[in-house]
Amino acid sequence: MGKGKLIERFKKSGITEATPKNMLINAAVLYANLTYEDGKWHGDLLGATSGGAKVHVSSNFEPIEVDGAVVNVRGMTLKQGEEAYIEANLIEITPEILKMTMVTAQKDSEIPGYDLYTTKALLEDSDYIDNIAAIGTLSDGREVIVIMENMLCTSGFEADTKNKDKSVLKCKFECNAGFEDAHDTLPVFIYYPQQKETVVVYTAEMLGSMTVADLEKIAAARGYTITGANKEEKIASFLEQQNGGTE
Repeated sequence: MGKGKLIERFKKSGITEATPKNMLINAAVLYANLTYEDGKWHGDLLGATSGGAKVHVSSNFEPIEVDGAVVNVRGMTLKQGEEAYIEANLIEITPEILKMTMVTAQKDSEIPGYDLYTTKALLEDSDYIDNIAAIGTLSDGREVIVIMENMLCTSGFEADTKNKDKSVLKCKFECNAGFEDAHDTLPVFIYYPQQKETVVVYTAEMLGSMTVADLEKIAAARGYTITGANKEEKIASFLEQQNGGTE
């Protein structure tokens, strides 16, 4: 086992200079059928929530029993499957949410102005949601994206209605492996944002205080190709590329 960082003195808390940036704040927002194509995200809001959302991923462990060992021993535990789900309290009742929470079929309605939904006996592939994503926000504005695939609402439909209070629909969406997936793990994907790099925006005065060699070094690091017969022209070329073609 490698050595960690040298500790000159134990701290009184676990707070570091990175802590203010890495706290998960506010309630996660839920999307259904989230995809990333051509550098952009596409998806549908699942619905407004009350009380946030719970994202759960856990492994099931089974200790190997060995005569004489009366405690768990490192390396003597097997992982036997896992489970993953998202729980949320939805406060919207829409046809899409009805279909998600109940195994339903839409029938012809005899009543004008109403669509008719009834329960059905068999679960179909279309009853699964391709994926549900929970989007959490870190305190510095970066977003953590948790995507679970092949989601099925197993909680059913149960709405409590009260005077002077909103109705809350408690939903649990469970993750399932697909036919082409490995069937010893679940399709859970967590996209954690990389640290934002601070990009310095240089002014003509800042560049003017540098040597030509330093100016060219910065330009090369950014991938700029600066032109000019003298320092002033090189600065103008740098600023043009930094500002997207305009000084």
